[in-house]
Amino acid sequence: MEIKGEYQIATARDKVWLALNDAEVLKRCIPGCESLEKESDTEFKAKVMAAIGPVKARFNSSISLQDLNPPESYTIVGDSKSGAAGFGRGTANVKLTEQDGGTLLSYEADFKVGGKLAQVGSRLVLGATRKIADEFFGAFSTELDPAASKVQDDTSAETGARTWILVGAAALLLLIGWILLR
Repeated sequence: MEIKGEYQIATARDKVWLALNDAEVLKRCIPGCESLEKESDTEFKAKVMAAIGPVKARFNSSISLQDLNPPESYTIVGDSKSGAAGFGRGTANVKLTEQDGGTLLSYEADFKVGGKLAQVGSRLVLGATRKIADEFFGAFSTELDPAASKVQDDTSAETGARTWILVGAAALLLLIGWILLR
């Protein structure tokens, strides 16, 4: 499943990059995040409570940052597990572009789920993942710029996007949700 979106943040790109690498900022922004620990400069462990349709579970997520190109872009790779509820895996490409005196944050994500999550149905999972991704990037934008406005959210499955967005919370989710999500 694929999702993508963009957010305009009235903050310098360098500051946005630092925030994307700050475990405390990310913990505040990831929906349902119970803990987020920085294992190294490129690895995080997270525990996220996420609900996707009738399936509500705590996901243990591993997140790694790859293809780092500070302060322009990186790829988030995540793996989330929640026992019988299932698992989520995915990647997210995050790009920061200087625009209009601030930063345009763009993401493309691709993720897969299995177990009970896969039985819920792809439309329901996609909808929940879109919501978690939107909540994460919305909260992140607001964290850096309370006046941040959402520029675009194109979440149709046919867009050809990529990432996962913290499926580790869905998770992202996000991590799905991880989330989802760096």
